[in-house]
Amino acid sequence: MTFYETIKFEIDKFYDDLSKSWDKTRPKYTQEIFRKITAHLDKNKPYSIFDFGCGTGLLCKFISNNFSNAKIEGIDISSQMIEKAKINCPNCNFYVGDITSINLPNYDVIVSKDVFNHIKDIPKTISRLNDLLNPNGTLIITNRERKQNVKDEIVNTLETMNYEISTEYHSFKPTTQEIDYFIETLSNFKEEHKNIIRKKLEGEDKYYIIFANKK
Repeated sequence: MTFYETIKFEIDKFYDDLSKSWDKTRPKYTQEIFRKITAHLDKNKPYSIFDFGCGTGLLCKFISNNFSNAKIEGIDISSQMIEKAKINCPNCNFYVGDITSINLPNYDVIVSKDVFNHIKDIPKTISRLNDLLNPNGTLIITNRERKQNVKDEIVNTLETMNYEISTEYHSFKPTTQEIDYFIETLSNFKEEHKNIIRKKLEGEDKYYIIFANKK
């Protein structure tokens, strides 16, 4: 049973509650992940880029600062996260809600960081992202490697759609100070749940980045 199943929260309310402290508690290695996510993109191209599960817009902000010709949009189920995103990246466009129930345009690049561990129906979600992606577009999915079956299901689903796929693996570790600061923000959590989170954070954060090119 996962931590999320243990505390049985609604994911949107969970991130609504974290939105006030979210940006301040991001570890320094977050920027390095952003650089690796976008490393294979051409900074001079006028991409239309969509951030699925954009949170407070930190990745959108990074992309906006480094891809001056890109048009950037993002979506998140947490309305409070989106309010912060509008402040962090005022030149981007944001949506609140579920991608399966909102009309959206098509994009050249779709990125998604730390979302698919929360997705119940991975094939359905990827099918929707595929519908939103232009021909020859790029889908980039980044996740903490908590469960092997999540990555496998993502890759297997993309393979059935004839995507060209490559995967990178990276390891990061937050400092003790970063962990302590984040735990302090969880004032509404029970001590047992704080301890579960601390134990997870004290291990290495192993990430995979899946680069999938649409044929």
